[in-house]
Amino acid sequence: MIKKKIVTPGEEIAVIEEFMGSRNTYIIDGRIISKVVGLAKFDFEERIAEISPFKIPVLPRKNDIVYAQVFKLKDNVASLDVFFVEKHNKYFFPALSATLHVMNVSTSYIKTLYDVLGYGDIVRAKILVGNNPPYILSLKGRDFGVVYSNCPYCMTPLKRKGLSLFCTKCRRTIKRKISMSHYILT
Repeated sequence: MIKKKIVTPGEEIAVIEEFMGSRNTYIIDGRIISKVVGLAKFDFEERIAEISPFKIPVLPRKNDIVYAQVFKLKDNVASLDVFFVEKHNKYFFPALSATLHVMNVSTSYIKTLYDVLGYGDIVRAKILVGNNPPYILSLKGRDFGVVYSNCPYCMTPLKRKGLSLFCTKCRRTIKRKISMSHYILT
């Protein structure tokens, strides 16, 4: 016999003396707790409690194209927040974590990521590794790279000028790895 009940995250659904916790559950002090909003199913013959979520979250997968913002930058690695997946046309809040290694930026040699990225830059990237966070991203290819950037000196949005970016306020040329087909300001 199987009994069903609607549950929310953090709700106690049973104790370990009655059932074994299964999918979408965790155990604290002998109590089986729900991880998700869904339908709890209690199998009285097998003595198993599991939860089927109402809505399965759509996370980006390998080879999906995503948009992310740089929030941490070092010589050979950058940390980014993935906030949009192109395939599903879906925004993520809070953003999903990702990393970008210097070897995944270009087919040519890049000495440091400071030559191709800046803090706060928004990039169009491809997921190389991972079906859940943290993802490993790649900027290799003409369609991948910075799609929006601000001037590091005066914070004015940069405009594309040839293969580099130009600040109209302080008249500086800034070097970035630009997405050739998707840069926002031209």
